Amino acid sequence: MYASKITSKIIINKQYKEINPTVCGGEKCESGHFYGPAVRSYWLLHFVVSGKGVFKTARGEYSLGKNDVFVIRPYEVTYYEADAEEPWEYFWIGFTSSISLPAKLTENDTLYAPFLADIFRDMINAEDVSSGGRGFEAFLCAKIWELISRLEGAEEQLSPLADGYVRTAVNIMENEYQSGVTVEAISHRLHLNRSYFYTIFKRGTGRSPREYLVSLRMKKAAEWLRERGLGVSVTALSVGYPDVFSFSRAFKNYYGVSPSDYTKMEKG
Repeated sequence: MYASKITSKIIINKQYKEINPTVCGGEKCESGHFYGPAVRSYWLLHFVVSGKGVFKTARGEYSLGKNDVFVIRPYEVTYYEADAEEPWEYFWIGFTSSISLPAKLTENDTLYAPFLADIFRDMINAEDVSSGGRGFEAFLCAKIWELISRLEGAEEQLSPLADGYVRTAVNIMENEYQSGVTVEAISHRLHLNRSYFYTIFKRGTGRSPREYLVSLRMKKAAEWLRERGLGVSVTALSVGYPDVFSFSRAFKNYYGVSPSDYTKMEKG
């Protein structure tokens, strides 16, 4: 599938050392447009302007929409695909870096970041500056520094009340994942509307409540299969799945292999 509209900026590369822009553009995708699995040799951030899609990394699969950012790190295999009914439009910026980047980029695959919308719009809407676009690269450097500054300073700050809800939700997940606790049950216990709960949790952790809970269960499952030598059926019940089938399906979706194959790989 091919994108219906692509805007790509030409960058005359000066090989800046700390922050070095490599690509910049935007894309209004057709239904089901996809890219990957593939790797990049640089950091690549996509900001979703509208529509929906799926982003996949080795750590999980994420359903994303407006104001979400998905983070492609250098030399990591990723895949992303536009929704069939509401394909997304996104802006992107790629760069190399020799400095330490904010934890929001290094530790999360996705961010809910409406506070970055103007930066991406400025980059995509700016006219190339000066002869050959050389000034444009300096402009992009300034915008990337601004993006870093906002991530370091704001860090998607929540109100004290919202932050307390997120901390409590994480605590419930970590202590009750074995019992089969659900996102719906957690939001109900916190007396929160599910949509509001989703929003503050994602702002606070970079992942949706479901993604966080699944990731927690899968990491525990992998640990117990590998280090404790538990069988698949025992592991399934121990991480909150009612049966082996649903656990095996979730495990394969997360790691790309079945629990039994994973165990053989680790032993081999």
